[in-house]
Amino acid sequence: MSSALLQLTALMTMTIDHIGYRLFPGTELLRMIGRLSFPLFVFMLTEGFVYTGSQKNYLKRLALFALLSEVPYKLFTSGPYWREALARNSVSNVFYELILIFTALWGIKLAKDKHWLYSAITVLSVVLSWAAGTMYGAYGVLMGICFYIFREKRWAGALCLCLLTAWYCWERGSVFQIYAMLAAAPMLLYNGRRGRRLPRYFSYIFYPAHLLLIYGIYCLI
Repeated sequence: MSSALLQLTALMTMTIDHIGYRLFPGTELLRMIGRLSFPLFVFMLTEGFVYTGSQKNYLKRLALFALLSEVPYKLFTSGPYWREALARNSVSNVFYELILIFTALWGIKLAKDKHWLYSAITVLSVVLSWAAGTMYGAYGVLMGICFYIFREKRWAGALCLCLLTAWYCWERGSVFQIYAMLAAAPMLLYNGRRGRRLPRYFSYIFYPAHLLLIYGIYCLI
């Protein structure tokens, strides 16, 4: 599978998940399919971190769309009570999780290239993900770290995905996230090729746009 196909798979499974959450809450199959999306986004982020020409610009894009997506995410999840939800937690959309994954990877790279003390950035990213209450907390950041460290041994990254997901389910007292393990299959099928990818900013814009669209449909039916 090319990165273009992985990107499309992640976007499709995320959309299916969100349609199930808001429009068909009783259809568990849609939510099960949606569990694949987050690990795939994390996997692509690690690849993007490796290949980007500018980590600073990449991080700026993530930060910009984190800010732009929070109100759409709160509308999608909380409806008319979005203001109260925003007051309780203003860093809950997935971009904030991706930011901390990105900074964790940057800490690893800086520690390797410059000085080991930069590893503190990685540790801080993990702690912040837990303390700030981001979407997946330390589970997501540790996942990104594993994908990055075992980038040349993808089977080990897939194993880490399964182990971290098992831990997350145990810690939450729910097996709902267990289907995320299925994302190991497309990860292992990744061939390292770019493929014919969507426009550069499509996936960034798609996230808040599809949340607003689904919520708009929900309000009409």
